[in-house]
Amino acid sequence: MDLLNSKAVLAVAFLSSAGLISAATSGIGIAMSQGNIFIDSSATAGNATIFNGSTLETQSAGSQVRLNGGAQLRLASDSRGTVFSDHVNIQKGSVSIKGYSANANGLNIRADGKASAAISVRDQGDVQVAALTGNVHVFDSAGLNIANLEPGRALDLRPQAGNAGAASSLTGCAVKSGSGTSLTDEASNVNVQLRGGNVKAGRYLQIGGSMVPSANGATQAINVTNVKDLGACTASGVPVAGAGGGASASIGTVALVAIVVLSAGAVSVIGYAAAGGFSSSGNVSP
Repeated sequence: MDLLNSKAVLAVAFLSSAGLISAATSGIGIAMSQGNIFIDSSATAGNATIFNGSTLETQSAGSQVRLNGGAQLRLASDSRGTVFSDHVNIQKGSVSIKGYSANANGLNIRADGKASAAISVRDQGDVQVAALTGNVHVFDSAGLNIANLEPGRALDLRPQAGNAGAASSLTGCAVKSGSGTSLTDEASNVNVQLRGGNVKAGRYLQIGGSMVPSANGATQAINVTNVKDLGACTASGVPVAGAGGGASASIGTVALVAIVVLSAGAVSVIGYAAAGGFSSSGNVSP
């Protein structure tokens, strides 16, 4: 009887161990490609199972990945990234994400829910981000929100050397926010609390100063050192027509990242035209 019990215990232990191994090695999704794709340096053609931490690299053809939770990503040709169940670490090239997150050069780009984004890493370290559908949010390595993109909006993000407190330049309408004043930067779409500088609510301003820890519900705060009044704003916080005489800044810096508003064609350049659209079938567009 003891021998039988011992065998039963060993059988249960073996099955449990096998179950744990199977769970640990279960795939997180499927990669589909019309050409060769390298998975952990091994060339694979057609469909292949992707595991947590798999590194995917494309050459002449792109590859689409469907994750078990419903999120999707697509690597353009000549791109490389390490794929996890909730994000991809992009090393080079262009990647489109849908309902997913991506890390690139110290930035975290989130396209939650039905939102989709295109991210491109340049040789000089710039990270181009375009919101294709839905709202896309960008955070720095400390988790600070540095940009919010609406559909059709694209930014070129250039990490800057330095520490907190580096000079920043923002442009937007100053509005009353509780007992203080805040401004939503028109380049990054990030709300910033204004400290000092004798700023006036209801004015369209170009602000210079140093970023400081957030306060009073603002995403960030800035110690204002200089102010340029570009004109009046409406009660809803929109510049009055002609305010600033077209002097609105297209380049700003927020949280040590230079933000450049890309041209009207930027979405097509770094979006689906470069990284390919998401396919609803098992086929992947080249």
